[in-house]
Amino acid sequence: MQAFVNRIAAALTFGVFVAAPLVAQNAAPACDPTANTRGDIAKAQFSMSRALAASDKGNPTKDLQDVLRLVDNGTDNPTARSYLRGEAYVLFLMQPNTPAVVPRSTLGLTTNPTATIDLFAAADSSFTAVEKASPECAGVIAQWRQQKPWLNTLNAAISALNANQLDSAEIFARRSLLLDRHAPYAYSVLGSVAHNRKDYTAANDYWKQALAAAGTDTAYADVRTKTMYEIATSASDKAEAATGAAKKAAAREAIKPWQDYIAVANNDLLLADAIDNVATLYAEAGDSTTVPQLYAPMLANPSKYGEISLVHAGVVATRNGHPGDATTLFNAALTQNPYSRDALNNLAATYIQNKEYSKAFPLIDKLVATDPSNPDNPLLYAFAYQGMYKGTKDKKLQKIYTDSLVYWNGKSENAPVKLAVTEFTRRPAETSVGGTIENRSTTAKTYTLNVELLDKNGAVVDTQTATVGPVPPKGTQNFKIVSGKGGVYGYRYKPLT
Repeated sequence: MQAFVNRIAAALTFGVFVAAPLVAQNAAPACDPTANTRGDIAKAQFSMSRALAASDKGNPTKDLQDVLRLVDNGTDNPTARSYLRGEAYVLFLMQPNTPAVVPRSTLGLTTNPTATIDLFAAADSSFTAVEKASPECAGVIAQWRQQKPWLNTLNAAISALNANQLDSAEIFARRSLLLDRHAPYAYSVLGSVAHNRKDYTAANDYWKQALAAAGTDTAYADVRTKTMYEIATSASDKAEAATGAAKKAAAREAIKPWQDYIAVANNDLLLADAIDNVATLYAEAGDSTTVPQLYAPMLANPSKYGEISLVHAGVVATRNGHPGDATTLFNAALTQNPYSRDALNNLAATYIQNKEYSKAFPLIDKLVATDPSNPDNPLLYAFAYQGMYKGTKDKKLQKIYTDSLVYWNGKSENAPVKLAVTEFTRRPAETSVGGTIENRSTTAKTYTLNVELLDKNGAVVDTQTATVGPVPPKGTQNFKIVSGKGGVYGYRYKPLT
């Protein structure tokens, strides 16, 4: 019988597996363990067909009990009997509220009715017998192994892990492996469990098994890169926990897994984190001269990278005394997103450091125009004029620069309100901006915040308004605006009064 089954896979997104059904597949013609059967096996095959038909809308229990009773009534054609048993066990597990371990009587078996059967282990044993006897059936068996019982158990493991219920996560992950040992997900969960228990050796062993299971299958590309990220993170944690000479050695060891991850990274935010980690490890290993190698590919081909990773690479270059590299990287980030506040701020600061004040001022102008109630922005003007003051002997110019420095420093120090954006999340169909408003005055204030969301060319995509307050004097209050529009690159708002 060529059974029609749905293959269900799990996908990994930022540490969470999300179930996604794939295209239903028919059993390969070469695999038909119940072909040309007679007697009880033929009857069991008929009952299985009825059970499959009833699985979605009816109750297949009676038919499944008939299947198991019939296949237990003989020893001929063991492959067909094992195949039908495995199908029946999986379909039983797919019924609502079916426990993993049941009495034999629940399955309709009359011999030794009070003994129990672990349906996961029994299904695995049955399918393993078919795989050994009929290797051509491996693909069909794989589809059965990845049905709802496997998926639900795997998702239970992930939910338990996310809730930091490590014992439960481990139990569920190991149970899911009974049905499918070839998918990488359960190994990834077990690695995270071990890592949370600070058993770094065990964590790496599990993650290596996850990588081996993922192989080069493009369906597992996300979990493969995610696992490489976890291996690198674990290495950094190990280095951070070390002391003395061991710390330096552990830092050196941790650099390689991060380099491996960076080579395949496809997530801008995680790549930025990887860059920060490697820079830290170079410093801990006493090898800061090698830092430029970290961002060399980004200098060579900046269009390949996202704005966040480019900005972080620029900060690393700045901290390690390479302002020229930093300038290139920040400019590349602004090519990706002309409204990147971090790129604008850091590039302006870099120009000031390099005494290229004429290049800094347009950037500061843009910062003040889009983020007018942030007192940190006027300080950049003050720093620029301070540098210009130090760079001239002309008394008249010194007077002008001093007056300008004092003016902009006063604008910053005496600002009656400070708005600080701490969240700017951009998704294809949603954008959110959040942060805090600090009331620096001596009386309570209520503020009306009008935010315009901008596309890459500066056109307004959406406008959102929020009322924040009353904010107590010398106090702060959070704000957040959410838009149902995507395609946003930046924001600007009207000055708060």
